[in-house]
Amino acid sequence: MLLNSVILILQETLEAALLISVLLALNFQFRKSWTWLPYALIFGLVGASLYAFYISPISEWFDYVGQEVTNASIHIAIVFAMVCYTAIVSTNIAGRAYSLAAALIVSLAILREGSEILVYLSGFVYQTEEFPAVGVGASIGFGIGLSTGIIAYYTLVKLPGKWSILLPLALLAIFAGSMASQATLELSQADWLPYTAMLWDSSSLISESSIMGQLLYALFGYEATPSAAQVAAYLGAILLLVISACIPRYYRRVTQQC
Repeated sequence: MLLNSVILILQETLEAALLISVLLALNFQFRKSWTWLPYALIFGLVGASLYAFYISPISEWFDYVGQEVTNASIHIAIVFAMVCYTAIVSTNIAGRAYSLAAALIVSLAILREGSEILVYLSGFVYQTEEFPAVGVGASIGFGIGLSTGIIAYYTLVKLPGKWSILLPLALLAIFAGSMASQATLELSQADWLPYTAMLWDSSSLISESSIMGQLLYALFGYEATPSAAQVAAYLGAILLLVISACIPRYYRRVTQQC
């Protein structure tokens, strides 16, 4: 139970911590204000608590697929916010637009991952024999995830030249692909999207239930048996962020030449 708690909490914490570290690294490089961060953290934690508290009635929505649809909606909202954020930083826009986009990504990420942690822990509150081990495992997993996020932040801000911007943007695109893939899977499980053929099976190499598989899932959205729709969504989201980063720069270059 201890190891299971470590892996599960680490996975959820690592996803949010790495995403936040990437945004904060870009925030540092573009010399933007940090005033949005406390509000994002507060709204994310409050949202996670409310979502976890009302998870039972939410699950009954849409003919008992409410949780899948809600999770997919959150992932899609995060991808949309990432697209807006990338376009904003590519045009170097300051002010409310930047702060709103960054705060929305962070608050939704904390809402999604935090609610999973709270739902998991709430299942052991009244199990007095297992709760201590679960609590210790959760603390270890949270600590490792948070520490990894901090290390990632300082690594990204110390990168030389353009890499300090290009690599965080590339990681942001990968996170967007992961979110889009997860949303596709959730909607397929809810029968809101048709099932598509499985493209490959890498479970014999890296199992999703293994520690490595869980970490790769948190980092890159690893799926051992992805469907064609998931892969298309993954690549589509990455392409969307690349376009949102390139078009504003191209438009600005053309207007300057004119």
